[in-house]
Amino acid sequence: MKSKTYSVFFHNYYGKDQEWFSFFADQSTVPFHLYYNCVRDSYYRLAAIAEPPGIFSGESFSKRLRLSVRNSTNLGKDIGGKLVLMDAYLRLNAKTDYILLLHDKQSPYHHNSDHWRKELLRIAGNEFQQQVFRLFDENPQTGIVASKSTILNELNNDQDSNAYINSVFINSLKQKYNLSPPDLQYVAGTMFWVRASIFEEFFNRFRPLDVRQLLEKGNITDEAGPTNTHAWERILCWIVSSGGYKIKGI
Repeated sequence: MKSKTYSVFFHNYYGKDQEWFSFFADQSTVPFHLYYNCVRDSYYRLAAIAEPPGIFSGESFSKRLRLSVRNSTNLGKDIGGKLVLMDAYLRLNAKTDYILLLHDKQSPYHHNSDHWRKELLRIAGNEFQQQVFRLFDENPQTGIVASKSTILNELNNDQDSNAYINSVFINSLKQKYNLSPPDLQYVAGTMFWVRASIFEEFFNRFRPLDVRQLLEKGNITDEAGPTNTHAWERILCWIVSSGGYKIKGI
């Protein structure tokens, strides 16, 4: 059986690059390509002491890890950063089996932010990778695999001010991209594995950097109410489910 290949899209706002590179070097049992986006105008990056020389050289990384680094402004938060990395992936014509979307999540406005962060990041652990690959292999209609507790449905959103069922953002994007998800299930936090061919097909038609230009600037939060950025948190999953694929939890 052919070995599975995957790419990791990681958006970094809070810095601590060396810690994250060490994390990724330790988390894989198979080779992968790490696409790493740094927010160059982040307060945390500007205020930090400069990282040691050679941090991007790859000398300290596992041989299993190939690295591509991008730098962007803070446009669309992690969604915008992942679109920057999708552009890099397409330009390199990478063609891996799967893509893992991650970022350095911090939610100080949530009372259980540490628990939420662990639930989101657990899918990157090497103890889950073979389970993830098996879910994709067992059913060709599995399009996304995520941490079970992060899979939500917009129909059950109890935050009226943030509901995206019929917001102008959602309706406009669904119409523009001809999306008809069978339900409103999505992965809150936007950390999940996705069958790469689905995103490749969509973003080859709709350029990721063009999508990014319409997102909001700055470190916007959920409390800001509906935004294009938060709408895309849903849309990324609905691109998948509109094609008849399922979201599975582990």
